[in-house]
This record gives sequence, C-alpha cells and structure tokens, in this order.
Amino acid sequence: MAILEWNKSLETGIDLIDAQHEELFVRIDRLELAMYNGRAVSELRTLLEYLESYVIEHFKTEEDLMLSINFPGYASHVREHSNFRKSIERLMIEYKSRGADSYLAIDVDKQMRKWLEHHIMKVDMEFVPIIIK
Repeated sequence: MAILEWNKSLETGIDLIDAQHEELFVRIDRLELAMYNGRAVSELRTLLEYLESYVIEHFKTEEDLMLSINFPGYASHVREHSNFRKSIERLMIEYKSRGADSYLAIDVDKQMRKWLEHHIMKVDMEFVPIIIK
C-alpha cells in the first residue's frame, strides 16, 4: 500500500480538525511502516489504543461544530461516526480475544485507509463551506 502523506488538499481550514486528521494519517503511516519492518504487533497495539480515544475526542469536536452551525447533514454524519466507532469496537474485541498479529494489522490498515478515503477526504469536506465563509 502507498504511504499516506498529509497535504494541503486534505485541509478543512479548521485548525483543530486538521491537526486531528493529520495525526491519524501519521499513526496509520506508522502502522504501515511497522508492517514492513516486522514491528506490526507493537505498533498495532499503540494504534488501537489511540483510536479508542480518537473516536471520542475527534468525533465530539466535529459533532459539536456541526451542531453550532446547524449543519443539515448532521444526522447522516453522526451515523457514519457511529458506524466507525462500531468498527473500532469490533477490532478491539478481536485484538483482545486473539492478540495482535499481522493479519489483524493488515485488516486495521485497510479499514483505516477506507475511512480516510471516504469520510475524511469526502464526507468531512461537506461541512467546510458552511463553516469557512
């Protein structure tokens, strides 16, 4: 898989959200590099722990922001957040039941990339024009 690189085209123009998104890119990239260097197990543990807090903190940031501007796509956006939370919960259950291995690392990497491509790069950009006027 290609290395993820943060660039200006991914910025929303909202500093806190951009910083949170960029940190997620960095963490997923670290997992990718760790997979190539035989360190996937330890990096996977670190990423999953990070994701547990990320979905709480980052989603609250976005949801509060959308509420503050009466974003018409709020309900749909929150459903996407809820679905992603459930994905993270399933991954954590899998991790806790069988431990970290290369297969789980690959699965996490794929799911995170899918999330980045769809949600961050497309769905999040829908509320940006309303906020940045």
